[in-house]
Amino acid sequence: MPSPFTNRPPRWLIPLLGSLVAFGPLSIDMYLPALPAMGEQLQATQGQMQHSLGAFFAGFCIGMLLYGPLSDRLGRRKLLLSGMLMFVGASVLCTQVTDVQHLVVLRALQAFGSGAAVVMARAIARDVYPADALPRVLSLMTLVTMVAPLLAPLLGGALLTIFNWQAIFWLLTIVGCVSGILVLLVLPETLPQQGDGGEEKGKVLAAFHNYCLLARDRQAMGIIGTLAFSFAGMFAFISGSPFVYISYFQVPAQYYGLLFGCNVVGMILVLLLNVRMLKVYSLPRLLMIQSSAQLIFGALLLGFHQAGLAVIVILVVLFISLVNAIGANSLSLLLQQRGKQAGSASALAISLQFGMGALASLAVSWLQDETPFAMTLVMAVCALLSWLSQRVAAVRLSSEIHRVSSGEKNNE
Repeated sequence: MPSPFTNRPPRWLIPLLGSLVAFGPLSIDMYLPALPAMGEQLQATQGQMQHSLGAFFAGFCIGMLLYGPLSDRLGRRKLLLSGMLMFVGASVLCTQVTDVQHLVVLRALQAFGSGAAVVMARAIARDVYPADALPRVLSLMTLVTMVAPLLAPLLGGALLTIFNWQAIFWLLTIVGCVSGILVLLVLPETLPQQGDGGEEKGKVLAAFHNYCLLARDRQAMGIIGTLAFSFAGMFAFISGSPFVYISYFQVPAQYYGLLFGCNVVGMILVLLLNVRMLKVYSLPRLLMIQSSAQLIFGALLLGFHQAGLAVIVILVVLFISLVNAIGANSLSLLLQQRGKQAGSASALAISLQFGMGALASLAVSWLQDETPFAMTLVMAVCALLSWLSQRVAAVRLSSEIHRVSSGEKNNE
């Protein structure tokens, strides 16, 4: 096993952790261009092929919820390696499937393994870096992760023009193997030694008690709500934007990707700005500014949903650009407050992110009226719920700070 980090964490750690977080979007986005070809070869309907995407999200969330608390008891490294081994094995088997039913099962297993990489990377960051550096570290990790949704569809499409769809899963296998070897060779165990003895460590079910503790913590749930509802607003856009841009505004399909890419560029720029602003503002203060700004943009989107394409695109970019910054800052604050349950806290937060995202997508489809109204309404509601959650967390945090300050004065 590699030696533990004794002094400053090495510079390569942030890119490595960022690449682990990218496992999820890479596995989702790279095979999207291949869905029609896969459905044709596997003799499956479009709906059946979409089940493979739903199975991935289900396996992803379940994997994070299981791996998170277990890593708080059993350590990060061994569970991370086991998850990556499952990811690689499922990716290889995906290249051999001959029917959609087996593909659905294998995609769920692949997602289960990638969930370990995503949740463990953030927990390791909390183990290694001091609390005041964590917001910057998570922002930089997110910047590395942003490369995945930009490149994954292009890579998938390029592979399809040269090879068959199986090549996509072979590439995912290679990515998993390389990452696993790097983890095996250079990443030590980062979880601090627990002082509660081996007997409690062996009680696996006790690890999941952390979820009960988090659910009863109003501040923790407020922070999780801030990032989850903001993320859900982005899913509302992803669900509604093809109809709004292509069908309603008559944007040619080949230009939809360019409009979508504007949001990714905006998220990268705001993350870079976020790193600088963390030097000026405290984390709660910055989070309040960002969630308030997103609420304003959401309200403007709803108010101007009948405006022209340019107005909608600009407001959408401003809204979506804040999502990852709010997510990184919220998760930093959560991990600072719940450092001893970093794996559980990270798993619960990210799982609820995707759960709220799925509900937002359903809401857009239920409210669809062939105008941008449904998409903008759900985005505005998500921004409001994110802002309200942030205020709940902020009030709780302020009361704790006041209580600590009062205690210090009494001691004096």
